[in-house]
Amino acid sequence: MLKFGKKRSFRPLIISLVLGLFLGLAFNDIFSPSIGFIFGVSFFLLVFLGYYWRTSAILFNYWEVDDKSIRYKDMSLNNCLLMMTIPSLIELKSFSKDSIESITIHGNLENVKSAPFALLYNGALGIFSGSVAMAQNQASLAVTLKNGQKINLDFSRDLIYNKKETLEKLDKLFDSLDSNVKIYNRSNSHSPKLSY
Repeated sequence: MLKFGKKRSFRPLIISLVLGLFLGLAFNDIFSPSIGFIFGVSFFLLVFLGYYWRTSAILFNYWEVDDKSIRYKDMSLNNCLLMMTIPSLIELKSFSKDSIESITIHGNLENVKSAPFALLYNGALGIFSGSVAMAQNQASLAVTLKNGQKINLDFSRDLIYNKKETLEKLDKLFDSLDSNVKIYNRSNSHSPKLSY
């Protein structure tokens, strides 16, 4: 089984709570409990909804491939919010490999900027260093099914952390598909093994 991305966890909720509590307690000591509470809750909402809700579709885009099907998480904004609070609530959706009409590779697979080393940043910025690298290296497969449905499978995280292994996994995926599946490889010299 080939696995891409990262499964959703309680990380967004925990980091948002810790940062909100830290700021709230700091303002509580400096000003007053009510001001500390307001700033703590505001910072929690800023990180939880302002940062993680908008970026979690990239940070936690998990999908897996077996012999017959591809399973993925639906990363719509409503589902992202639900998955941030209760990660195991939403099940993986799936589609058969036989139902794939075409795949378009999006992103530059050649000049991948690796993930910055988190220790070069202070603690607060180190938390966000991986997402900065993913934003610079957007890579995904746009899958079009025979019924017209379009599904986006992001592999940005895998690409920045281990480019060679990710390209090998993508080649295995393409090799396992029917020869009638069209693969469009945009602006990359890394050619998938499956013919066009």
